[in-house]
Amino acid sequence: MTENTLQNENGFTLLEVLFALVIFSIGLLAVNAMTTMVIKSNYMSKNLTTAVHLAQNKLDALNAGPYADVDNAGLPDELDLDAQEVAGAGIFDRSVSVTTSTAPDYKTVEVIVSWSDPDLRKVAMKTIIAQ
Repeated sequence: MTENTLQNENGFTLLEVLFALVIFSIGLLAVNAMTTMVIKSNYMSKNLTTAVHLAQNKLDALNAGPYADVDNAGLPDELDLDAQEVAGAGIFDRSVSVTTSTAPDYKTVEVIVSWSDPDLRKVAMKTIIAQ
């Protein structure tokens, strides 16, 4: 009688190897999709942080100046966004709106920083400057 030699052989069949490759490929595709999403989220977070920084800088500059200069006609000169040491500052637009209240002792200042990445996004910060 002949001895069954298949029982003594070790290793994987071709079908097992192909099945393992399919599962591994699906896992790699999932990791690739997740990595792309994380990169986009980091880019959006960086732009949001920069926009908040630019708005806060403008509010600080208005608070530091004399109260009489804080109105729509006498706003201090715009800070040169490209000259600041902020990466990507050239993609942002900053606008300032000053509203005089009924009481003469304070003014409401709103700074809006907008950018597109690819949708139009904006950050608005509001403060009250008192005399």
